[in-house]
Amino acid sequence: MVKLLVFGVQAEELAKIKRAAGGLKLRVEAVPVFLYRQRIGVLAEKKTESLAESVQMGGEEELYQGGPVKESMILICGLSDGQLDKLLAALKKAAVQVDFKAVLTAANANWNVLRLYAELERERRAYQA
Repeated sequence: MVKLLVFGVQAEELAKIKRAAGGLKLRVEAVPVFLYRQRIGVLAEKKTESLAESVQMGGEEELYQGGPVKESMILICGLSDGQLDKLLAALKKAAVQVDFKAVLTAANANWNVLRLYAELERERRAYQA
């Protein structure tokens, strides 16, 4: 599914992201903290609202009991290269401030949100070193 998943984004930034993505007809879903143990590939495939309802009603998925990630993230799902370029330009034009941007890949689809966040932190430290 073509969409953006956002994590730990404040309301003002979320509104900017939705405006930027709306111009490109992209769906934006803010992922609730209790879904952070879900595989990001599953989050990308299903509507967050439907998955949240299933989990809250005692589905098999494991609930995350901890706090939100320390920094904001956007996970970009299913965009073509051209769409990705347009999205990044729109986010820049809208002055969106997020700490991490990532793209859903076959390599990270089985990770959960916490693993994605840890990998992005690790990459940033390696880049800064």
